[in-house]
Amino acid sequence: MRDISFSDLDLLSLNILVHLYESKSATSVSHQLNIPAPKISRCLKHAREIFGNELFIRKKHGLVPNEFAGKIYPIVKEIVECSKNLQKLHGENSVELTHHFEIASPDLISYTFPKVLLTSIRNAGKDMSFNISTCTRNSIDSIVTGEVNIGLCCCNMIEDIKDIDEQLEAIPLKKLNKLFLICHHEHPILKQEITLESIAEYPFVNVNVDVTKQKMSPFQAYCHLNGIQLNTEMDLSSLSGLFEYLRSTQAVALLPYSSIYNMINSTHNLHACRISDVESERLYMQIKVPTLYLVYNKAKAEPNQQWLSTQIQGLVNTALH
Repeated sequence: MRDISFSDLDLLSLNILVHLYESKSATSVSHQLNIPAPKISRCLKHAREIFGNELFIRKKHGLVPNEFAGKIYPIVKEIVECSKNLQKLHGENSVELTHHFEIASPDLISYTFPKVLLTSIRNAGKDMSFNISTCTRNSIDSIVTGEVNIGLCCCNMIEDIKDIDEQLEAIPLKKLNKLFLICHHEHPILKQEITLESIAEYPFVNVNVDVTKQKMSPFQAYCHLNGIQLNTEMDLSSLSGLFEYLRSTQAVALLPYSSIYNMINSTHNLHACRISDVESERLYMQIKVPTLYLVYNKAKAEPNQQWLSTQIQGLVNTALH
């Protein structure tokens, strides 16, 4: 690695490097940071020039960090976190206080959020900013500590969330009782009757959207309960790398979000279709229907948080029609 001049370092490239390391998908980072994909590529190129190293290896399921990236990641992460703390300190001492909100949401729901939220904030004359990150099982802990202000979280029962901490408030938004199949656009399953049993005949990628300690997805639980053999090829907690993987394999995935169509429209060689109501009802007659909740910490509510929560609820209703 060549010597690094401090003038070469820019926070945007470092922030993108951190997000790429954590998500391993340029597409996901583009959505999370609301930055066009070409700019993500330019910043990655700049980071490679700064460190004199490739940093990531492109594989069929996404960008894989190399050994050097693993060494610099904790250092770069600390730099990015320090910059965020400086911004917060500046905000606390600013005459015109800008309220910043951290939002955690499943990728597929928040796909269209940034642009619409920015427009709503501007039209309402609100002095606030926000950042949207992928909702994971760690997001609930972050809501408890106040690091995340608002979370869109999926689980089976509201008690599963409230039992974590008495200060957590969970507002039910949507019953996720529909299933959507995602696979390669020339997958053989598309030429046969799509049933729960025929789905189980193919390698399965489990994208577990439950933020509690539930290990199995509803489909996995159904197969286990009914003695249906299921080859779970991979478990994911987010969509990072999912599309790249499905595009090059015979694997299939099931998601409960109708908003999958919005993202599939801009993703080549993939197909999404809704599983029939008959098959969905067969599954949910035996397995409890998961629900999407808006979660926040009552003890750490910020000014304008109620207004922002109302805007997000409206966006969810639009995204999950």
